[in-house]
Amino acid sequence: MRTWAEDGWRADIETWIDMACETYALSRISPIDLGNPSIRSIHARVQTDAGQLYFKALAPGQIFEARLTSATAGLTPAQFVMPLAIDPARGWMLSSDYGATLASMPLTHELWARALGSLGRAQINLIPYEETLFDTGLQVMDPTWLPEEFNNALMLHASLPLDHPLGIPASDADHAYSALGDIEQACTKLSEGTVPLSLEHGSFDLSRAFAPTEETAHSRLLNLSNSHWSHPFASLARPIERMCIDFRTTADDPRIMQAIGAYLAEFEEFGAPDELYELVAPALRIAPLLTHATWIRLLADADPADMMRWAPKVLEPLALVASSTE
Repeated sequence: MRTWAEDGWRADIETWIDMACETYALSRISPIDLGNPSIRSIHARVQTDAGQLYFKALAPGQIFEARLTSATAGLTPAQFVMPLAIDPARGWMLSSDYGATLASMPLTHELWARALGSLGRAQINLIPYEETLFDTGLQVMDPTWLPEEFNNALMLHASLPLDHPLGIPASDADHAYSALGDIEQACTKLSEGTVPLSLEHGSFDLSRAFAPTEETAHSRLLNLSNSHWSHPFASLARPIERMCIDFRTTADDPRIMQAIGAYLAEFEEFGAPDELYELVAPALRIAPLLTHATWIRLLADADPADMMRWAPKVLEPLALVASSTE
């Protein structure tokens, strides 16, 4: 956040954007239109003589997204945003305008089914590329050692002073620790299951998928800053939560089940639908631990004001894990 407010930062990105545009024989025709910064990133619209482009600058804890986005697009060109240019060291990306996202379309469960089908297909296609994506800075969260990660997280927060924004009382840590058995059981099911690890999106919803230009085409995906290399089914946590809100219903609603079914159908080579569905609940069980890891990374270099403001986001996933056992 402070970086984006520093003197000269805007001039630096305009110079970088102009150099990137020159590579494609484009010219910027107006000052960049900077949006409001968040703890995660800041965006800008860039008007050129050939149309609109989008610039994104990532927070220090998520600069890997620039390299990750470029890598995924290189591996599966039709399924991810292909940046025109990236600066991996600074976490900068410049991309074309891919049009409207699915969030701009009339809300139906069929739309969600299509979005989740696109996500599943992209995850299937990325399964062979763990090493390539790891080299981009993507964090590995393998279920085989997530219980230890959970224990270490509780020890970290309990060891901090209570006046630290991330500190928790020992009694709260003990309460959360009571969920360890459930976490271990979920991780065992996932590790022994037939579905390999892949890109876990971390924040997938209809705004993370562009409307396809062809009726039968998959959507092109974006915004990978919350991603991990983990069990892909953990990516269902956000969509299920969002659909429950959108349709004012519960997770067992037939419309939601149909959308989940469209997602699982992409994984048919790994088992029958009923077998695959047995892995959904364990994957949802570990999803808060992935969210916790994302926020820890985001706040690693946070200034005191941001730490105070956003610390609850770090602790909420652990509280969710604990409350799920009650």
